[in-house]
Amino acid sequence: MNISISNIAWSNAQDSDMYSYLKVEELTGLEIAPTRIFPQGPYENIASARKFADELFKVFGLIIPSMQSIWYGRNENIFGSNEERRILIDYTKKAIDFAEAIECSNLVFGCPRNRSYTMEKDIDMAGSFFLELGEYAKNHHTVLSIEANPVIYGTNFINTTQEAFSFTRDVNSEGFKVNIDFGTILHNQESLEPIEENIHLVNHIHISEPNLVVIEKRKLHNQLAEILKKKNYQGFVSIEMGKQDNLVLLKDVINYVKEVFA
Repeated sequence: MNISISNIAWSNAQDSDMYSYLKVEELTGLEIAPTRIFPQGPYENIASARKFADELFKVFGLIIPSMQSIWYGRNENIFGSNEERRILIDYTKKAIDFAEAIECSNLVFGCPRNRSYTMEKDIDMAGSFFLELGEYAKNHHTVLSIEANPVIYGTNFINTTQEAFSFTRDVNSEGFKVNIDFGTILHNQESLEPIEENIHLVNHIHISEPNLVVIEKRKLHNQLAEILKKKNYQGFVSIEMGKQDNLVLLKDVINYVKEVFA
């Protein structure tokens, strides 16, 4: 199974150390938050992003299988005005162009602060919103993957993994799938059965804890690994944690996840 880790788990100053460690440990993927690499106007830096991705692979053997925090710094809401939705659609298309340039096959759509609604009827807006983006992603050789976010993150839209699968089936686009968030599964005390039943809709997986604290060793990880192997999952399993000052601890987590999922 392919293992990656998100670069939100350490600081910019620790990049070289971590990239070298990932090479030694034979991890093949680095998930990125674009603003970690390009703090200002990340999607206006496509040429530089392509150069970054090329160097990352040439020197460290790492590809970029996924992008997260794709709306970092945006304040618009899917369920806001028509103008807000159009701004977000245009911005997301730029993110998709960026992903295509670096041959990134997954864009995580979490963005809880940008996806709360006030009335049930508003949910209908989301279907056409994500269909347009899913088709755009498909035409640009990547996938936009919605991530269920529990209520602790301040959203009421797609709070469970099952809801993510149901919504994705409704949108029905090859360029729109599901990003599994293990922290969501833990917080909601969810079963893993929906993953086994809908593995064809899973494009990427985050191994995480609620609030992105340090990943704990859990039997549920082994159960997930068994399902993924049984279903011949070909995507990436990615470590997602908040920024860690202790790289020894972070490296221990990497070794643990490798042991379970590799």
